[in-house]
Amino acid sequence: MGFVPIGVREYVELHVKANPDEKAAELLARLRSCILDALAGARCHCGALIWVVGSVSAGYACFTCITGEAFPSEDYEIDEVLTAGGSTGRELGRCPQKIL
Repeated sequence: MGFVPIGVREYVELHVKANPDEKAAELLARLRSCILDALAGARCHCGALIWVVGSVSAGYACFTCITGEAFPSEDYEIDEVLTAGGSTGRELGRCPQKIL
């Protein structure tokens, strides 16, 4: 299936709605920083690309290392990260340490 693209503002709104104690401005600042790092090629300790939506709250890691799932299924990822370099998002969920 893969990631579901989502815009930064839309993600911040959804996240803050689900996590009312989170301050939107602080989340947006962390998210922007994480996006810049992802676009620069930031990697998880396993070598896979980081998952921005998860990394912004859990620390820089790939989808698999954060969730324990092999591949994303209807999980959000920031649209500009997915479209940069023509990525389909498949590498973002491909943790070499978890795939048998």
